[in-house]
Amino acid sequence: MKHNFSICPHCGCGCGLYLVEQDGMINGVTASQNHYIGQGQLCARGWTSYQLLTADKKVTEPMTRNGQGFSAASWDKALETAAKKLKEVGGKYGQNSIGIITSSRLTNREAYTVKAFTQSVLETQNYDSGARLCAVPAKFPNQADTQSLDQADLIVVIGANLLEDNPILGQRVLSRCKPEEDRPYVSPDLTHLIPGPSAKLAVLDSQRNLLSKHAGLFLWSRPGREGHVLTALLKQLVEKYNIQSADPEFRKLKENLSKLSPGQLLDGSGVNHTDLEALAKDLSLAKSPVLLFGKNLLHQSEAFEAWTALLDIALLMQDRLSVLPVMNGANDYGAGRILNSPDGLSYMEIIEAIGKKRIKGLILIGEDPLKTLPGRDLVEKTLGQLEALIVIDSYPNDCSEKAGVILPWRLSLENDGSFYNLDGKEQAFKSASQPGKDSRSLEGILEYLAKAMEGKLSINMKMPEPEAVKLDPFKVIEIESEVLPFNLELGSVYPHLFGDEGQTMGSYHLAREFTGGYIELHPEDIADLGLRSGWKAKVVSDAGSMVAIIKANPNIYKKTAFMPMHFGGNILAPFQYDAKLKTPVFKGIPIKIEKI
Repeated sequence: MKHNFSICPHCGCGCGLYLVEQDGMINGVTASQNHYIGQGQLCARGWTSYQLLTADKKVTEPMTRNGQGFSAASWDKALETAAKKLKEVGGKYGQNSIGIITSSRLTNREAYTVKAFTQSVLETQNYDSGARLCAVPAKFPNQADTQSLDQADLIVVIGANLLEDNPILGQRVLSRCKPEEDRPYVSPDLTHLIPGPSAKLAVLDSQRNLLSKHAGLFLWSRPGREGHVLTALLKQLVEKYNIQSADPEFRKLKENLSKLSPGQLLDGSGVNHTDLEALAKDLSLAKSPVLLFGKNLLHQSEAFEAWTALLDIALLMQDRLSVLPVMNGANDYGAGRILNSPDGLSYMEIIEAIGKKRIKGLILIGEDPLKTLPGRDLVEKTLGQLEALIVIDSYPNDCSEKAGVILPWRLSLENDGSFYNLDGKEQAFKSASQPGKDSRSLEGILEYLAKAMEGKLSINMKMPEPEAVKLDPFKVIEIESEVLPFNLELGSVYPHLFGDEGQTMGSYHLAREFTGGYIELHPEDIADLGLRSGWKAKVVSDAGSMVAIIKANPNIYKKTAFMPMHFGGNILAPFQYDAKLKTPVFKGIPIKIEKI
């Protein structure tokens, strides 16, 4: 029996694991006891990750379009066909006519190779990764890591459903905040010795998630109003608790904040003044507070305002407050920085450029815009305009049907490589499972295409510096104060991760946990609509419509609704992204709910 070390390919925790091989077959996983984050633990995704290697739908051979369908092809034929299509588009339309969108679960070596191929062979800056949809490649002035939790006396979690999206990190937070009478305690895997006195836990989110139930202070915001709440918090810290800065922009920031009334900021947000004041007081008194924030903060129409207020708080309190961005994908940190093109188009801008006929060819590597972007109908129509679509993936996705060529992509478990976890720590691993004899690495695929297209790869494996951050005296938030008739939020549900559907459905244990889409409504709203839990209803928005099963959830605001985006819910979201952060909008979507 062999135990082959690798890194979990799902979320940004990057927990260490061993694939168990016996008689030449991999049939299980054990957790790495010595991994500094996992500490002998894995979540359901990690424990079932070995199933990704033998999934029934795994792409195992190249395919080329044959009329309306596909047929298996040799590697040489498939690569020649792909190269020919890309050359035709480049020759006909010139530079910047081809774009590349990749998964954020590329290894670092793969990401560097994609960047080199795009710049030196395709001669374009239009490349991006799925990390763009959940993270901003910027470094905070006092960046935290998971070890910072051990010294924290206050932990603030904003827009991060940790116990679903990053369960091991969520457990670390809960461990740190356990009351004294529960220490030390024994987990199913090992005894955790928790240093120091218990930390306070505060949560700001639009959902009463599992973590919020353990928080001493929970600020329950209506979906999409977190920017208002954070601005109100910033105003409290500056005006009531006299948080100051020598930055020349601080005076202007203070003037702008003075023009805002607490009522203007909090009315309609759902958060009451007492709770906000309590959080401001806790932050002002804490000696070593740690703030964690996740993708839910960035998936709203006022994402930039929320981000700016949070950034200003971090800058003003950098002598004490440390900040940890919670990464969604396994290599969001690495891919997000390596494949961040300052002079090119972002993920959603590339799709937009296809619709405007500025981009005619697209290479998708491990990414499915039809599942991850708002405005599914528009995205599908847009992709249909492409003259060349090359899909490189481990599993067939919804975009595969439109491709001219489909090429297998090795899983990270089959690869040598490295990921950066959410701490920014590079973790190397060796291939824990032998790929098929006819399999090719992504580097090999791109090297072949480069040669066939008469180009040469020039790979520079130097991690780009993160975007610089500075104090921003942003202006008054302009948004209607009234609550929409029905305000929809799209999000993730355990064990799914946003953008990870291929891998989730590749594990039969995870895939069977959900059978389809549903919509959560407050019980009183269900009754007012003349409906019942378990019935089906038609959900309609300006972008599209779908039928979903109704579920009662008393832990959401009345006149709001929640749907998982993993089962086609993104058809209801208009194609919209934040103009500055380039992150998609999945909150605050006006909908109607109709009987069927």
